[in-house]
Amino acid sequence: MDQQEARHLYGVLSQARLPEYEAFCAGDRVAALRLFCWNTQVAAAFYGPLQHLELALRSVLDQRMSHLFDREDWWDHPQADLHYGAQAKIREAVHQLGRQGLRSTPREVVAELPFGFWVSLVGRGNNYDQRLWRASLYRAFPGYRGGRHALHRRLDFLRVLRNKIAHHAPIHHRHLEADHEAIIMMLGCIDEPLARLVARYSPVPAVVAVRPGLR
Repeated sequence: MDQQEARHLYGVLSQARLPEYEAFCAGDRVAALRLFCWNTQVAAAFYGPLQHLELALRSVLDQRMSHLFDREDWWDHPQADLHYGAQAKIREAVHQLGRQGLRSTPREVVAELPFGFWVSLVGRGNNYDQRLWRASLYRAFPGYRGGRHALHRRLDFLRVLRNKIAHHAPIHHRHLEADHEAIIMMLGCIDEPLARLVARYSPVPAVVAVRPGLR
C-alpha cells in the first residue's frame, strides 16, 4: 500500500475509527491502515471461538434451567423470578420473532436471546446465587471449581470482547493471546473435548503471529 492508496482509503473509511489507528501509529496513515486491516482480520479469527462459547453456554444453561423448572419456557415459571433486565431481553426476543412472522416457541426464543442474557444468569440477579446457581447452574460447568462470582466475571469479560468485535472496535492493543486462552479455558469449564477441538482449529494464534509492526 502506497501513500496515494492510503489517502484514498482513509477518505472512504475515515469514520471507521481510523484516527485512533493513526494516533497509535504516530501519524503514519499507511501503517494505520495496515493495522486497521489486521484488526479486522484478527477480529474475524475470534469469531469462531466466541461463537462456540456462546452456543455452548446457551445450550447448557437452557438445559439446566429447563430441568430446574421442569418446562421448556422456564422464564415464564413464577419461581424463575428473573431480573428485570433479563425479562426485558425475553420480551424483546418475542417482539423480534413476531416482527419476522415467527412463532415464539421456546426453541425460537432461546435462539433469539443474546450472549449477555446467558451471562447474566450467572450474575447476581434476584438472589441467583441461591436460587439458580446453587440449585442447578453450577452443574453446567463440570470443569470449573470455584464460585459463581469469579465465573461471572470471566464470562462478562468475554462478553465485552465479543461486543467490541461485533461493533468493529479496535482490539489490536489488547493481550489477544490471553483473550484467546480465556475463551478456551471457559470452554473447558463447559466441555473439555469441545475446548480441545476449538483450540486445535482456531485461526487466532496464526493471525496474531503476523501482526504488522510499526515502522
